[in-house]
Amino acid sequence: MQQRTVQPLVNGNLEVTIPVYIRRDRNSTSMKKIVAGEKTEWNSLAPLRRRLILGYQLLDKWEKHPLKSGLTIAEEEHIDRSLFLKIMGLVNLAPDIVEEIMSDPPAFDFSIKKLFSHRLPDDWNEQRKFLGLPQKNYMVREE
Repeated sequence: MQQRTVQPLVNGNLEVTIPVYIRRDRNSTSMKKIVAGEKTEWNSLAPLRRRLILGYQLLDKWEKHPLKSGLTIAEEEHIDRSLFLKIMGLVNLAPDIVEEIMSDPPAFDFSIKKLFSHRLPDDWNEQRKFLGLPQKNYMVREE
């Protein structure tokens, strides 16, 4: 059984693995937490979770086709440019915030409206401040 892992990379970034299995079948998407082992239907997920999952799916597609622009991928997925940019901002959330959004039940509650009302800060400490979460001391690597 997989568990959440955090691994430092050579370039100083962190690679965080959260054990979630996402499956797309024609017109539906289902998510299965590897830890719980139960399927959850796409439409029954909270809107914030759906947007977060979609963000990682779009990022994966973008990484597989690096010569395509983000806007081309948005057009292919029939997603408005503005919504695409907001959804892609979610993939830069701090790993612990992502993990909490995906947990049942979430440890904190905030809406898509709050996340999409302003541009999310890139700095994870600033994200927590923006969302009104208790502060954490993320390690800052100076270059």
